[in-house]
Amino acid sequence: MGELMTIKNIGFIGLGAMGSVMAPLIVKSGCNVLGYDIKAKIDKSSGVKQVEDINEFSGLDVIIFMLPNGRIVSEMAIKLLEMNLKSVFIDMSSSDPRETQELGKKLKNKGITFLDAPVSGGVARAITGDLMIMAGGDEKILEQVSNLLSVMGKVQFAGPLGSGHAIKALNNYVSAAGLISSFEALATARSFGIKPENFLKIINGATGKNNTTEVKLDKFVISEKFNSGFALDLMVKDVSIANSLITDLSSEKPLSSDVLSHLSEALRTLEGNPDHTEVYKAIKK
Repeated sequence: MGELMTIKNIGFIGLGAMGSVMAPLIVKSGCNVLGYDIKAKIDKSSGVKQVEDINEFSGLDVIIFMLPNGRIVSEMAIKLLEMNLKSVFIDMSSSDPRETQELGKKLKNKGITFLDAPVSGGVARAITGDLMIMAGGDEKILEQVSNLLSVMGKVQFAGPLGSGHAIKALNNYVSAAGLISSFEALATARSFGIKPENFLKIINGATGKNNTTEVKLDKFVISEKFNSGFALDLMVKDVSIANSLITDLSSEKPLSSDVLSHLSEALRTLEGNPDHTEVYKAIKK
């Protein structure tokens, strides 16, 4: 086992739906946290000190990124490179693993240690610090920051740099496939005259149960609240990454392309910035 780093001062870039509840958990663990976001504001009661200028991110032990995509992470990381930092960079966003590998090369040339550690579990599990954290990079460095990451959830090493982002995209593809099939099954069952409560009891007691049937159908779909907190455009992004990886590495005609097509069509037809559970509305039609 590698020795644990002395970690006290943390930078957290991205204070949106996830970052705004993850960063306060780090404060509660006894660390000082500087937060930065170009739009979102975090409540002062969180204990996170929000700064207006990224140039204030000096002298930090670790800098965490929780941003919409890898391109934005790369832009922010390159800006930070100009400050001659010695911080460990950890990308907890859902990024393209190939972009992560490219950024890793640039950071390594400047002496910056970089890990990817995306999460699964959504806002609800982020609040309670019960996320699944999928980490890629140098396993010895991961051991050194494990106490910090463990504040936010269960840490599982995936493999070399980019592996965390790869498995995150693949996980969300598997989740999306279950989502679409569950929505189709529910809509069909209803049309046949099967009550939703009976559908749930039977599916969740049989082999068809999955995260959508166990967690999402009753709470967000049957209730018609559609407010899980995970936007459809983010699911489309993740499944697009997974589809590209699968096409390049394992299958010429993957199911992932059909799943991506379903999600993309729903995103095109639904209004506003739809929650991913609103895909049911498109299927129901």
